[in-house]
Amino acid sequence: MNKKILVVDDEKNIRMTLTHCLKDMGYEIEIAVNGEEALQKIVDHGFDLVLLDIKMPGLTGMQVLEKIRDRGNQVDVIMMTAYGTIEKAVEAMKLGAIDFVSKPFTPEEIRSIVNDVLARQALVEEQLETFKDVIGYAKKCLAEGLYDKADDLLKRAVSMNVDAPEPHNLLGILAEYRKEIQKAQMHYRAALALDPSYEPASKNLERTAQWKYSKEGIELGDDDNEE
Repeated sequence: MNKKILVVDDEKNIRMTLTHCLKDMGYEIEIAVNGEEALQKIVDHGFDLVLLDIKMPGLTGMQVLEKIRDRGNQVDVIMMTAYGTIEKAVEAMKLGAIDFVSKPFTPEEIRSIVNDVLARQALVEEQLETFKDVIGYAKKCLAEGLYDKADDLLKRAVSMNVDAPEPHNLLGILAEYRKEIQKAQMHYRAALALDPSYEPASKNLERTAQWKYSKEGIELGDDDNEE
């Protein structure tokens, strides 16, 4: 049975782009043009994934996410953010959004993140085998607020691939969630020691080292396909 995805955006061009590129992959797509319509469709129908614009007139994406979580609906949600709203995307992840993608994005970026998120749904902790599986499940735990489990998984990922910067970057994000900023910076530096060109860790270290600390611009490094 094809996976069902709800696309929520008030911009027609974005809805059309997402619909075309995801339908080509065999997914069943429905659309909503605002938060109110999205909330009703999520309540009335079962979806495997929701692509939700964070900033819309009326009921915002953040409000939609809060309302569905308050009702106990745990559908996976990818937040779509424009320039200047990355800070809200980080808040959304604390509310249980599984991931986020920044606009403008390419069809290839959308296909990649959708495939990764849907693949995570099939992961079972006892059956994690590859480095990519462990990283994916750790991100899922981060989104669900299971920080101790995420910590264990990321340390496992480090032992599986000692040369990979991504688990160190994610350990830094976990430390930020726990308000341990110096520890976060240590992990970001460890990631950069392994790969000085690893941009997510570079951006995170620069951001946390600012005189006025902010979570705005936090980088998960979801474009890393290392296994």
